[in-house]
Amino acid sequence: MSYMLGKKGKVAQPHSRDELVQQARQFRDDGVDIVAVNGGDGTLHVVLTAFIEAYEGEPIPPIAILRGGTMNTIARGIGIFGSPPEILSALLLRYHTDQPLPLAERTILKVEGGEKPEYGFLFGNGILSNFLQEHYAMPDPSPFYAAILLGRAVLSALVGGQLIQRIARPAICEVEVDGEKWPGNSYLTVAAGSVDDIGFGFRPFYESLRHPGRMHALGFACGPVALVKSLPRIRMALPIDDPEIYSAVPTTMVLRAEQPIPIMIDGDFHPAGQVVTVSSGPRIRFVLP
Repeated sequence: MSYMLGKKGKVAQPHSRDELVQQARQFRDDGVDIVAVNGGDGTLHVVLTAFIEAYEGEPIPPIAILRGGTMNTIARGIGIFGSPPEILSALLLRYHTDQPLPLAERTILKVEGGEKPEYGFLFGNGILSNFLQEHYAMPDPSPFYAAILLGRAVLSALVGGQLIQRIARPAICEVEVDGEKWPGNSYLTVAAGSVDDIGFGFRPFYESLRHPGRMHALGFACGPVALVKSLPRIRMALPIDDPEIYSAVPTTMVLRAEQPIPIMIDGDFHPAGQVVTVSSGPRIRFVLP
């Protein structure tokens, strides 16, 4: 469904991914200037995937994130704060009065290995996807309860408890970054990001901001206690001094396993095959409130 917003706007509420792609094509044909997304990380990931498909290689319009979701990690990592009404009001005022709109750019990641390519800014398997699975199993998942779960996981790691055993199930796979194979084949997580912030102030992918057009990839072939010890440096966006934690700034990362690889993209779970390729996609422009 779509309807007009004054004389210069249109609101669309597609009910499926196919409808979303069709609406994105209509926006493309109409020459839409800005696309505002009212949702959180998962909604943004789905919308951007649909628009990149619909625009068929052409640059998509600048994106305004309204922060309407439970988790707004991507928006925070880009520097977008405020409530949906506040952000939308500021956007409408600037747009309808022809004021300049400040923009920020980030490289989106293209993830191949499922039925279709998916696009997002944070990728991971192993402990990252397992943590989110535990979080979303809660009766009321929210940033507050995610923080509690993180604290419980840290304490569980220190005593070898059942929670960390569930979350830290190893991901068995081989990893290549720009054609170079990492030594490990059992990882707590293999992760990559093109925004630095993953929530709670942790910024493991800080190198992505220094290398536009590339991702920051990390492979944790260490144990849970070593990961916990690295958390202060991750929070301060500093290099991790551990020989079993691998770091690279590639344009392509390939994961290969003997079993299907469950993956996380911007907080959403996706099934994938035995080979997953993560590569640098197009640059996405974001409107700053």
